[in-house]
Amino acid sequence: MRKRTVTKFLLLAIMGSLTVSCKLENGKLPKDVATTCEVTDAEFATWFKDGSVTENGQVTPANSVDFGHKNNCDFYKWSERMFLWMTSKEGNQTVFESPEFYTVSPKVNGQRNLIPHKEGQLLRAFANVDKTGKIISEEGQATDDVLMDANGNLVYYISMVNDVYVEFLNAVNQKKMPGNTFPTTKAERDSIFAFAKQNGITLKNPDALALEIKTSWVDVSKFENTDEFVVIDATIPVYNKVSDQLWTINGERKAKLALVGMHIVGSANGHPELIWATFEHKRNTPNAAYQYVTKDGSVETVLADQGNDWLLNKDIKDTANVSHMTFSGDSIKANKGFTISPSNTVRTKPWGSAVDVQPNAEDASPAASNSEIIAINNAIMSKLKGKDVRKNYIFIGATWTNSGTGPNGYSYNPKVDSLKVNGVAIGASQLANSTMETYAQNGEKYNAFGSCFSCHSNNNGLKPDDLSHIYSGLLKGLPTPPQRVGEKPKK
Repeated sequence: MRKRTVTKFLLLAIMGSLTVSCKLENGKLPKDVATTCEVTDAEFATWFKDGSVTENGQVTPANSVDFGHKNNCDFYKWSERMFLWMTSKEGNQTVFESPEFYTVSPKVNGQRNLIPHKEGQLLRAFANVDKTGKIISEEGQATDDVLMDANGNLVYYISMVNDVYVEFLNAVNQKKMPGNTFPTTKAERDSIFAFAKQNGITLKNPDALALEIKTSWVDVSKFENTDEFVVIDATIPVYNKVSDQLWTINGERKAKLALVGMHIVGSANGHPELIWATFEHKRNTPNAAYQYVTKDGSVETVLADQGNDWLLNKDIKDTANVSHMTFSGDSIKANKGFTISPSNTVRTKPWGSAVDVQPNAEDASPAASNSEIIAINNAIMSKLKGKDVRKNYIFIGATWTNSGTGPNGYSYNPKVDSLKVNGVAIGASQLANSTMETYAQNGEKYNAFGSCFSCHSNNNGLKPDDLSHIYSGLLKGLPTPPQRVGEKPKK
């Protein structure tokens, strides 16, 4: 059980007095949080394709072309709607399994390939066969580390882009568009749409603009509660367990995988630096302590989660977030002093805010920022019907820069003049996903380099390859014009 306790707080005069309230169960969110980020019933219904909320019903994507924002909440709504859309069912598959998305292959010699999604073709969880027949795999952490769940299952990763992103790549490759930034305007959308149309392709949701997603998965063979997860059939690597210190790849197999994490990164009107959002399954990992603001203006402290019912943590008393193994070449190798085994993970900044620094100019404290994200989670979960599987996924936060300025890699800090300028990360400015940045969360305290932009930035640049780790590799992997992705070579 999760316990709450009263603590001193620096912003007592602003927020009101601290209070004590009831305990929380693991995976549950505070219900008495201030409703500073809300979605009305009427607005939420418009997100659904049929105009009404139904259990596991199909959601439409956020309109990134007409994206306008008055506050942080608008970014959080954009994030939630994109997640609900991508995890909606279209027939027997999720939207991200449909032909509207392409899998991005691992990098080989600086090149990545786009793999079209086709009927009856399984997604591949970061395994790729090159011309020599050798299987190349990446486990997909922000570092070179390998993550394993408490049951001994490796965590696998699949990166994808949508069809707008692909047609943008093709247009840049064929010099039909300059490609100085990711598309954000109606004119750029229209150019991409017209380019695709000329080549016999009709974009299904052009207003979604360009999207990259990265997903994390575990094998469900040892799960008893698969109905709580988005599940797909996929191809994963098979490992030859040479010893408890070394595993090598030895072929592939079919498996059922459960979604445990998702990064959603997309361009939007006024934001060529992209909006960076992340989601996790509620059972992934315990949270470190955090604070939030209640409806009556007081500040509550939620102590660190307890118990052992976590996918990525079976002993909360053990030292957390210490890597046991690393991926190298086509092998998994144990780190010094460890075997190839599960480590224990804790989400150190539960809602993308450090405990000691105001995360953005709009929110007066970490507690206020946390409250917005908790509130939007509560709003969405309360409005989803019945046993909608998406109720089991938690929005951790989203980050961007002020006025879409090129990111400088730092996070907002009002105490330092150089860290409250355009270009610093705002919103949930210390954001991390426990399944993808497991060993790069930088602890509970503020870290100037603690944002997504710490890795996804280059001298305040806004060029796609300043921001994206896959863009230049995909351009290199595109066929020579006029041949296009998915087409047979022209004779």
